[in-house]
Amino acid sequence: MKKDLVNFRGLYGENQTDSLADYIHIEELEVRSKLYDWEITEHLHTDLYQIFIFPEGEGLLISENTKIALNTPSILMIPPNTLHGFVFQSNMVGDVLTFSQSFVESIFKNSPHIVLEISRLKQFTFDESLEVFESLKQLKQQIATEFIAENPEKQLFMASLFQLLFMHLYRLSVAVEHQITKSDNRTLHYFQSFQKQIKQSFHESKSVTEYAKELNITAVHLNRVCQTLVQKSALQIIHEYMINEAQKYLLNTSYTIAEISYFLDFKDPAYFTRFFKKQTGFSPSEFRGRVLPNTLSEKL
Repeated sequence: MKKDLVNFRGLYGENQTDSLADYIHIEELEVRSKLYDWEITEHLHTDLYQIFIFPEGEGLLISENTKIALNTPSILMIPPNTLHGFVFQSNMVGDVLTFSQSFVESIFKNSPHIVLEISRLKQFTFDESLEVFESLKQLKQQIATEFIAENPEKQLFMASLFQLLFMHLYRLSVAVEHQITKSDNRTLHYFQSFQKQIKQSFHESKSVTEYAKELNITAVHLNRVCQTLVQKSALQIIHEYMINEAQKYLLNTSYTIAEISYFLDFKDPAYFTRFFKKQTGFSPSEFRGRVLPNTLSEKL
């Protein structure tokens, strides 16, 4: 029987109970990976970002039942509430930087477009730009050194180093994707607030008009914001979030289809089934039946 969705408020295998307002943690990859025989099952972290820096080795990232080869040297960015797991070979070398979402938002409070860009699951590879990777590795080392030191104004210095690291990753992301968004900060603010609204209240089955009203804009304006930034309607974004949540339950819990439909605020399991099939091409039971046997039978 499958386990419930694994959600850690702290690091893998832990549940942080202290305030996460300025949470920062740094450790070598092998410290935690060896404890679990180099296999980290799919899980997510509430309100925590992670950056993995891999100089060498082999491994797989597993996210939403998709396997992605970890090419080295590389840097992997995992934003909060993102389902992910790993299968590492014992030759994988790396470091893991973990920090709170509020920490990122505080150092970029006047630059929300940067937060938006780095809040996506991404792998940066450096096959043809080793000098860039080396410079980022040196910056990571500065962060690690400052992390264990007891220097004056340590918190401010750490924030400055992290800000520099994030700026490098932001520029890499923009360069790779060729998506320099020229929208003003207000547009980005509306979009980010809308995303937070969905996460916080999607169980309430709000309409696009209701979400827009909470932002003090019209539904037409909200749709324009979404189209400008991600070329999708507000309703599409709501539906995608609901489907992602449904898939997490289907793949990582033993709840019935009816139970999942109620968790997602569908009063009628039959309507949930029709909605899921319209969005994915499969019914919930078909999706669970097609994916899980492959997952269980494959040797990673």
